[in-house]
Amino acid sequence: MKFVAGVFQVALPLMLLQSGLANAQGVAGPKVADAKPFDLRVIATAAIRDPLDAVLAQARQVVSHPVVVEYGSARGNLKDKILGGADFEVALLLPDVNEELLKQDKILAESHEIARVNVGIGLRGDAPDLDVSTPAALKNAMLNARSIKYAPTGAAILTVRKVLATLGIADSIKDSSRERGQVELGPHEYELNLYPLSEIIPNKAMKNLGPVTTELQVPVIISAVIGKHPNDEKAARALVAFLQGPAIDRALAGSGMIKGAEAR
Repeated sequence: MKFVAGVFQVALPLMLLQSGLANAQGVAGPKVADAKPFDLRVIATAAIRDPLDAVLAQARQVVSHPVVVEYGSARGNLKDKILGGADFEVALLLPDVNEELLKQDKILAESHEIARVNVGIGLRGDAPDLDVSTPAALKNAMLNARSIKYAPTGAAILTVRKVLATLGIADSIKDSSRERGQVELGPHEYELNLYPLSEIIPNKAMKNLGPVTTELQVPVIISAVIGKHPNDEKAARALVAFLQGPAIDRALAGSGMIKGAEAR
């Protein structure tokens, strides 16, 4: 699949929004700090953005509140926001983040798995027959890429670290993970993006090459927690129960995700 430079210039804002390449700090959208007193405030990893947005209208009816969702990087700006004192009703984050928040007494002592998703490989550029089906093939593809992109604090970072360490290529790839702008690609050059499949699938600016091979995969687990000081704990629990129910199943599947183990 070939992509022309003009397409990417137009698609860049979408890429920054959907793939978290802007470090999530600058992502436009609702903020829990701006929520009104009756709003149900939700903080969520960008990895579940599309499925959650797809069922928000139903969720609002279930909880009888307007729902304000702030998306971002679970291990980055969202964790920092909560540790800094931001109140909320529900957060959809990652197990290691939840453990840290619990130690800091920022959430109730419970968590509920909502979904799991594999880390995928997104291709941008000119490499129509690129093979990433085995560890050896992925190593070769990454070493020959003009750019390797991933979010340093994103949901996929455990898989990224495993890939780089297992393949022994951390110091050999052209790592563009901390570049805020788009890397320019010349003829026959390409970029590989390592993000949750739920962020790659809806991104029209790249081709989905599928999940990282099983040997190198660390699936992303997204769990719901309730804030220590919710305005309406009953509504917060209703939202968590809704997200564990069948209403979100189709949206999850469409984004390459599967139902959380607890909710099956």
